[in-house]
Amino acid sequence: MEQKVQIGVRYCGGCNARFDRVALVKRISSFFPEADFVTAVSGATYPAVLVVCGCPTRCANTSDLAVPANRLIWLSGWEELLPVKQKLEDALKGQQAISLTHEEVLKILPHREPMLFIDTVSHLVPGETITASFLARPDLPAFAGHFPGTPVLPGVYTIEAAAQAADILMMTTERYAGKLPLFMGVRDAAFRKKILPGDTLEIHAFLLDEKVSRAIVTCQGQVFTDGVLAADLELRLAFR
Repeated sequence: MEQKVQIGVRYCGGCNARFDRVALVKRISSFFPEADFVTAVSGATYPAVLVVCGCPTRCANTSDLAVPANRLIWLSGWEELLPVKQKLEDALKGQQAISLTHEEVLKILPHREPMLFIDTVSHLVPGETITASFLARPDLPAFAGHFPGTPVLPGVYTIEAAAQAADILMMTTERYAGKLPLFMGVRDAAFRKKILPGDTLEIHAFLLDEKVSRAIVTCQGQVFTDGVLAADLELRLAFR
């Protein structure tokens, strides 16, 4: 039996008691027999997440979701049923994700040990979204000095891992294939959880903005360990 695609669902706090959020999701799910509508969890990859709010304040927390902003679909009433249906249809089209082995990663990235921070890629839609992984091996040289007796992965390594995921995201498009990725800047980097030796980083990145004429892109990055958000940041990259 073919496995159904999963659409994530995130509810608001339920401040509007007159708004039957569950009934609305049940109705919209009836349009998509090929999909399962499931509770959206941190770090999981979905083609779209339906965010159901009963008022205009949009109080549902979405900061822990590793989903591009254009695939967060907000629903706040029955009058939005058909427009949201169309948005979900669009999100489900063309989601032909691929995966990359370590050898395939090496063919794309110019980075090498000890500055290579991507092992494999489990989900990639070039130019849209990527999920990659990296094992923070206990023998990484950084752990010896950061800090002796209390090893923690440096924040700059976490940023670099997210940047390399974003590099792959864009270098698998025709316009940036074979280019040299250059790190231009980082904004709003927040580190929420220590990354320890032996942790596996699950790295998500997605495109926020692109200036094609200048070959400059802005990507959002999120790093999870054990399903918990460890860091999130905004990256600016150039390809030359």
